[in-house]
Amino acid sequence: MSVPHLSADQYAIQWPEPAHAKTDEAPAKAEACEIEFKNGSTQHGDVLHFTGRDDYFIFRPHKGHEHRSQMIAVRLAKVRQLRLTRPIHLTPINDDTVGQPGTLFAPAEVQIYNVEFQDGEITSGETLGHVLLPTGLFLFLQGAGHTALRQFIPNSSIAYVQVGDPIGKVLVEENVVSEEQLKVAVEKQQAMRRLVLGDYLIEEGFITSAQLDAALELQKAKPSLRLGEALIEQGSLTIEALQTALARQRANRGRPLGQILVDMGVVDAETLRKMHARKLGMPFVNLSKFQISEEALKLVPADVARRLNIVPLAVEDGALIFATPHQPENATTSELGLLARMRVVPVIAAGDEIIAKQHEAYGAPGTERIADPASIRFAAGASTPVSDTAVIEHGELLDVTEEVGLESERTLLMIIQRIVSGAIRGGTLDIHIESEGTTRRTRITFRHFDNS
Repeated sequence: MSVPHLSADQYAIQWPEPAHAKTDEAPAKAEACEIEFKNGSTQHGDVLHFTGRDDYFIFRPHKGHEHRSQMIAVRLAKVRQLRLTRPIHLTPINDDTVGQPGTLFAPAEVQIYNVEFQDGEITSGETLGHVLLPTGLFLFLQGAGHTALRQFIPNSSIAYVQVGDPIGKVLVEENVVSEEQLKVAVEKQQAMRRLVLGDYLIEEGFITSAQLDAALELQKAKPSLRLGEALIEQGSLTIEALQTALARQRANRGRPLGQILVDMGVVDAETLRKMHARKLGMPFVNLSKFQISEEALKLVPADVARRLNIVPLAVEDGALIFATPHQPENATTSELGLLARMRVVPVIAAGDEIIAKQHEAYGAPGTERIADPASIRFAAGASTPVSDTAVIEHGELLDVTEEVGLESERTLLMIIQRIVSGAIRGGTLDIHIESEGTTRRTRITFRHFDNS
């Protein structure tokens, strides 16, 4: 494979950082690495270009390789795993959110990971954090002292991945439930998965045992008839009741173990959410006691917060901290990073508390009190144009002040949507979009006038 059309000054190594840690080290122009290929061979050399979003990276072999003087574009599809051999220092982000005691519950410092490769081999260990992108899994293995070693496993090599202990193990280790209670819940979950339709219909009170027996006899006479159809034909069940029963059965068969423990009354929902957050290596925040900062609110408009199901909390250590009911998707963090123009850090919170906090912070939908950040960011004097430029290259956004990673074309569409929304809400907005097809670069220039 030939090297893509990139000049040397376009090379960059953009290795993601875990959500709750950062490194102050400047990006290296080259990183010593070890590549393990799917064919069993191993190569040592330097990574010169790696974005974590492209399906390739650029590699220069060390001495002893027949192509040691060449730069080689390596397809991720051929790689089993990639390790950077230079240790880096990771510093936990201070997201204790402006000293609000009793609101934040810290995550575990390390998480257990298990990865099953496509060839059946399993690897496991401890990681100081992880990032999962569409291209693969990034791990931060504990090195000497407070250092971490970076490892990347492409998605094409992964058959199964789990980061964090199973929720049952976490609950037992934290003394939330006993081993006996966990055993009962697991047995109940397995029974739900084994329950066939007829047994389920009886258990839920939709039909009687006699009606089931009659339907089974009808099936013998008409072998092509399904059980539900037989029950409907003999008048024991309506179509609507069957559809309801099937929907409930599907939901129960996929019922998570933690929810079964909640249903049993062994653990409450808030404790379960805390344990899930701990499993994921993310802090849990109690929003009912949390005071949101005005600075954070101004960075995220109400419509975006509601659409993404998040609420901004505070700006700490140069990062926007936001609450989400689950581990956020990459598109969510990319969009928030673009809006805030800074690093974003997620914490877990209860979904109902997030909705309540949105209402408290922004007001009811349609009566938002916080101005749109686009108008704040680009407004200057009256009728004074302010220009800004964005360059999108290889799935990332480079603007006049900083770089924000983008995951896909979806995020580019979000950018354009935000710009157009700003034009609709007020002022005159000139937009110029220029695409350079040979370099996969798109330049967006826009001007905003404050007509107030």
